[in-house]
Amino acid sequence: MMTARIGSAIAIGASIAFSGLPARAQSPGLYYAWRSINDDVMVCLDRSTAALSSQGVGNIQVEGNSVAGTTDEATAVFVCLDNADATTVMIMVSSNDDDIAFDLRETLKTVF
Repeated sequence: MMTARIGSAIAIGASIAFSGLPARAQSPGLYYAWRSINDDVMVCLDRSTAALSSQGVGNIQVEGNSVAGTTDEATAVFVCLDNADATTVMIMVSSNDDDIAFDLRETLKTVF
């Protein structure tokens, strides 16, 4: 009888002690790549939008020199930077599932 009460007290005490701790979620993975292209920023934005659309990425938004969109599992962003002799395009993909993020990034690189 006494052992059951002690066990219950320990269980209740542990649940109270751990209830105040914040949940520890893993940060989403972020994969990126960049390269130079011989097009201007507007063409880069058009190509980026087309690449996202071709992969079923939705909620596509163009803001300044970047294009972003989402799937159920990932967020993808293209940034087009104008340099003196070329345009640099950067692709960033983030997801809680590293395999999904990596695969989407590689596919976007190919279709861009």
